[in-house]
Amino acid sequence: MLSHAEPRAVPDPGGLGRRIATLRHANGWSQRRLAEAAGVSHGYIALLELGRLPSPGKFRLDAVARALNLRTADALLAPILPLPEPLARAAGQPRNAGDGDSAQPVANVVGSLESLRGHAAQLLPVFRWGSCGDPRDRESPPDPDHLEYPPPGRESLIGPHGFGVMVKGDSMAARGIYDGDVVWVNPERPYQIGKVVLALVSDASGASGMVVKTYARTEVGECLVSETAQGRSPVVCREFNIIGPVVGITSWRLPT
Repeated sequence: MLSHAEPRAVPDPGGLGRRIATLRHANGWSQRRLAEAAGVSHGYIALLELGRLPSPGKFRLDAVARALNLRTADALLAPILPLPEPLARAAGQPRNAGDGDSAQPVANVVGSLESLRGHAAQLLPVFRWGSCGDPRDRESPPDPDHLEYPPPGRESLIGPHGFGVMVKGDSMAARGIYDGDVVWVNPERPYQIGKVVLALVSDASGASGMVVKTYARTEVGECLVSETAQGRSPVVCREFNIIGPVVGITSWRLPT
């Protein structure tokens, strides 16, 4: 049981996340709708369901439980029992044997997308370009824009704690990164000079936003550099904090 005085580690964050997602689906709610009902951020709900908040905080978890018609967070941590059939259908759980044929997965010209994903694939948070805050912050992460699967075959490189950032503009076009692409970052991997990284940069007010640039050594020191089709140009040479290297890209651009 969680302490009322201070946050304690949850024994099974993944199981807790699946429990919350199941109850949310049974209510027909989106993550944003649950966040509004509980008075917490969308990012908190998203990371909670991903099992990435080992110490989610008693009071916020209580608020989530009450929004799901449970008395306290202790009910969320109770052993997970099968839902009644109507709720199981609403939550998208597999139906019992004898309920008829299940829906077939939609296939594209290559085949079922599910067959292309590795067994380790899981939905990861994707943030908007310039989102304020550090995704590595376990207690108050920024709100993700949505959840998305990483590129097939890159799951292990991105890792279970990786995430995506939607790129805005073509300031990194020379590195094959264009407006609308999603770059994938693994904050647990080392970064080095000459590689593309995600970093937090501060504006005049002190707020930090995420940008994707090349980490380079210049005549004025280590900088974040843009690489457009016209060439390289330093953008930030101080007041930046590197979160991690870019290890993959998802692009929906058609080849030319």
